[in-house]
Amino acid sequence: MQLNWTDLKSLDSEGVSTISEVGGIYRLSYLNPTDGKLYVYYVGQAANLNSRLGEHQRGQEVNVQCHKYLNGYECYFRAAGVHKDYRDGAEAALYNHFKPECCERIPNTIPIEININN
Repeated sequence: MQLNWTDLKSLDSEGVSTISEVGGIYRLSYLNPTDGKLYVYYVGQAANLNSRLGEHQRGQEVNVQCHKYLNGYECYFRAAGVHKDYRDGAEAALYNHFKPECCERIPNTIPIEININN
C-alpha cells in the first residue's frame, strides 16, 4: 500500500495543527544530538490523527516511557491517512520495521506492505 506521509513535523502545537482530523497511522521520533539522526520511539494509529498527536505533546503525554524523549530531545512525527480496515496491518508494519521501545500495544495481525519513507 502506497501511503502519503506528511513531511517531518515538530511534535508541538504548531506541527500538530497542520494535521487534519482523519484516521491513520503515525510515528514519533527524537533527534539524537550526538549523531544527528532521528530514531523512532513510538508508532500508533488513530481515528483522529490531529487529536491523538495532540495527546503525545509535552505536558499531555500519559505514556511514562515517552516522557524521557519529550523532556530530553527534540521530537518529531510523520503521519499518513489510512482507512480503518488497514490500520492494524499498517501499524504492525511500522512496529516490525522500527521496533520502538515505547509502544504499549502491538496489533495482533499480519503486517501489510507499506512504504516507510525513512
